[in-house]
Amino acid sequence: MRDNRRKEPFRYIFQEPLSGYYTNKKNRRVSGSMKVVDISLNGMRFSCAINNKLVIKDEIFISFIYKNETITAEGRIIWIEKDEETMSAGLYIFEYPERFQSVLRKLSNLE
Repeated sequence: MRDNRRKEPFRYIFQEPLSGYYTNKKNRRVSGSMKVVDISLNGMRFSCAINNKLVIKDEIFISFIYKNETITAEGRIIWIEKDEETMSAGLYIFEYPERFQSVLRKLSNLE
């Protein structure tokens, strides 16, 4: 499934990852800070401290700051990679807020 993300027509990589926060939809005690590494029209890649209670197929709420605006969304984790201290995860976003969808369209030159 990991190869699917590489086939997307648009992926925007942030020079400086965006600060954010995640919370597991079913178990709100599974939460923590994260960094949004890159973003696409259908999802994002984020990194965070290793959390063994966060697994593939978990649905999570996320929020992050983009240009002084808080963006919130929810999605499903589709892949996880761990190293010694951190983990990266791919998140399929169910739907971005409309105001952020227009930002993504501009970043991808689809408007």
